[in-house]
Amino acid sequence: MPDNEKFESTEFERFLEKYEVHRIRETFKERVLTIVIASLGLIAALAWDDALKHLFEKLFGGEASLAEEVLYALIITIVAAAVSVYLAKLYNKREEK
Repeated sequence: MPDNEKFESTEFERFLEKYEVHRIRETFKERVLTIVIASLGLIAALAWDDALKHLFEKLFGGEASLAEEVLYALIITIVAAAVSVYLAKLYNKREEK
């Protein structure tokens, strides 16, 4: 095999390796973003679960701080939504570049 063909093959292999590393990084970022958003959704769901549990305790007897639980659930939901929107915009900006 001539030296010229060896050189071209090596350059092509480097290009493929670099492309593969880039693809793996992007896939990793997508997975992390998905996990973060899902985690925030879980936190919001758990907050609403507690709030609704206290609502039923309040309506049907038992002690509960309904206002605090609902306020907590609202705050968690707003924070989760805001962070999700911010992360999605950040990711979409990077993807457009």
